[in-house]
Amino acid sequence: MNELQRHFNQQLENHSSEVKRWVIGLSGGLDSVVLLHLAARALPAEQLLVVTVDHQLQAQSSQWTDFCRGLAESLHLPFYHEKVVVAESASIESAARDARYRVFEKILQPSDCLLLAHHLNDQTETMLFRLLRGAGVRGLAGIPRCRTLGKASLFRPLLDISRQQLQQWAEAEQLVWVEDPSNSDLSFDRNYLRHKVIPLLEARWPSFARRCAGTVRFMRESEQLHQDLAVIDSKSVAQGDGLNCSALMKLSQPRQHNLLRFWCRKAGVALGERQLLAVKQLMNARDDKQPIVQLGHLQLRRHQGVLLLQAALEAFEWGHRSLSPSGLQVAQGCLEVSCESGVTGLKSLAGVTVRNRRDGDRCRPLGRGGSCSLKKLFQEHKIPSWQRNTWPVCVVGDEIVALPGICLCEDWQSEIKGRGFALKWRPTALSVQGDSDTL
Repeated sequence: MNELQRHFNQQLENHSSEVKRWVIGLSGGLDSVVLLHLAARALPAEQLLVVTVDHQLQAQSSQWTDFCRGLAESLHLPFYHEKVVVAESASIESAARDARYRVFEKILQPSDCLLLAHHLNDQTETMLFRLLRGAGVRGLAGIPRCRTLGKASLFRPLLDISRQQLQQWAEAEQLVWVEDPSNSDLSFDRNYLRHKVIPLLEARWPSFARRCAGTVRFMRESEQLHQDLAVIDSKSVAQGDGLNCSALMKLSQPRQHNLLRFWCRKAGVALGERQLLAVKQLMNARDDKQPIVQLGHLQLRRHQGVLLLQAALEAFEWGHRSLSPSGLQVAQGCLEVSCESGVTGLKSLAGVTVRNRRDGDRCRPLGRGGSCSLKKLFQEHKIPSWQRNTWPVCVVGDEIVALPGICLCEDWQSEIKGRGFALKWRPTALSVQGDSDTL
């Protein structure tokens, strides 16, 4: 039985020497109770924090919290608990997990490491569950042993240990734990796999779980190779904040898909088969079309032959806001104002207000020798079409005096070169140009 403690100690020793505090995720079930006792015997109490999240999905959930508190107190360990409201969802398991991890991220500090009690059987269930859903290499790589979580890290030291081993150790140590009745509810897919499918597989192939663990390791290596290839391909395809469509289409289809998935994942969104098809249609659309692929909280667009991911921003009205030396900050971006920037700026901010562009707007750009439509100026400066309606137009009365990042207008420039008020517009949404030129 001491072998489990030695294994746990070795896992922690190999993980990180920079961890200052270990946070134990405690539900009160067998797995997390064993994890807590292993940690309490291996680590100083002042380096431990026990955390319990009450999902309020069971009538006795508050009793489980009391049990966890009593267990932490019996080991003289600090205890933190929080109640959460689980959002209504097609998957209660997934919604509960999201709520739980939000609590973890809130309390974790940069030098913390969260310890979770996932074990070998959990790994097997996860792989089978994802296989049945049609996952790729990344999904079949299973539960990661360690990863970053917010500002801290997450580590699972028991992934190589079966639930049977944990239960044998707990019984030998005369530990007490709680049983969640929902773990026996066969309406949950994972429970069905756990109680009905996996026992049949193990009866036929006793080493089934170990073989799955080996496959997970192979998949994880393959996933790392996919990421390495995506990094190599991105060097020839990346253009600014986006991906060059022509260069992307020169890659083989599997490498295109791999790079697109990698690029979107870095931005925090997933790219499934349907979204991949939509991206291909976006890449092949005519130049006069402006299709959009919605990816979670982001939108994928094409501009000047470049794929761009940007936040979806609502329509915005400037409403003739007065422009002051401190500039203007709105959800769509930041209009900066600076003095003596080395370029010719506005001679004065007196009476200058900011509005949206209007149909038929024209101005007289400095040095152009005549008037020009704003539409033409936007096209010349390659401003993405979706940024034009919220681009700040600086006016005095009915006269346009500046288009930040594009032009100053005749008769509104400072008399001394390098003086006056320089205007810079930084859009929030990503674009080919990270921000406008300084004017």
